[in-house]
Amino acid sequence: MPRANKQSRSLFRSLPYNLKQSIRSKEGDTLTALAGVGADGLLRTQPDSSSENGDTTLADVTVNIDFHNEEIGSSSTPLRLVHTSGVSSGTLESTVNSSKRKRKSRGAQDEILNQHLGHPWDCTGLVDRYTTASQVPAELVKYWYQRQFLLPQYDSLPLLLDDTGWFSITPQPIAAHIAERCQCDVIVDAFCGVGGNAIEFAKTCERVIAIDNNPIRLRLARHNALHLGVADRIDFILGDFVDYARSWRAQGETIDVVFLSPPWGGVDYLQSGQDTGVDPSYSLSSILPVHGKELFDMSAKLSPNIAYYLPRSTDIAELSQLAPGLSSVQQGRKKEWVEIEEEWVGQKLKAITAYFGSLVATE
Repeated sequence: MPRANKQSRSLFRSLPYNLKQSIRSKEGDTLTALAGVGADGLLRTQPDSSSENGDTTLADVTVNIDFHNEEIGSSSTPLRLVHTSGVSSGTLESTVNSSKRKRKSRGAQDEILNQHLGHPWDCTGLVDRYTTASQVPAELVKYWYQRQFLLPQYDSLPLLLDDTGWFSITPQPIAAHIAERCQCDVIVDAFCGVGGNAIEFAKTCERVIAIDNNPIRLRLARHNALHLGVADRIDFILGDFVDYARSWRAQGETIDVVFLSPPWGGVDYLQSGQDTGVDPSYSLSSILPVHGKELFDMSAKLSPNIAYYLPRSTDIAELSQLAPGLSSVQQGRKKEWVEIEEEWVGQKLKAITAYFGSLVATE
């Protein structure tokens, strides 16, 4: 269960560290097999860690959380709260400017020290690592300029993103905030990509099951987790989450939370609204690889505690219908509450996160 309730159905958290490591390694093999990875073990889990606590952390980025409680719609609408979280533009500008000063004093970016060079999980050279704007494809330049917000230590550690990763990674301050909300023993990151969310979950959860069907992107996620010192808390599984969810069977350990950040439709998913300047309403039917409602329903079989990261223009009425029904009408409601959290950066709304089950705030 999420830690907000102070209890968990999983015994994993209370075990000694060495026993945890042993269990993680064995469980990783089992889960990897379920996900369809071959016997060659493309992505073995749990490297030897130089620190039991994974002391390496991301650079500090101040996140200002503004809370606004609103009742949305009629009393039968299962939406409860709208929380807005954001990074002040001044804070972000200060962070970027500070990073620029450090780069000038350090010299060329290609002189970054790779402390894990030669490690079997280090993926240096697997994809291009952009160090100047002139190297970046035109459609990705704006994301490269936001690198201090996406991965604050990009200029000080040899972190890697592929082209899809640049526009699909959850910005680090937002990922960190979601991870705080999702504190638990075992969490599944269903579409981990290059690891932005999984890395933050590894700081607040005992075990992270990170799944992706792209072997390159999954290797990059493992690479980034290695360099950020949290790889020992993450099981990387090459496979399709849809297949994983459909075939999942409880085997002695409870999945406490499922985090869903599925593909939204590519870098141009909002292109149809550019002529009017207003984002078109985003339907759950646009989610890949299956309809967003079907994805939610199969995830609910793993855990009722779901965090759903979606475009800012998602149809809220459609999203509210995902809430499980109540056995009896309560306070004029026929369904459980859904908490919709807006993710702001300065004056710009970036995305929303919908929380279900025990993840819904009690106050």
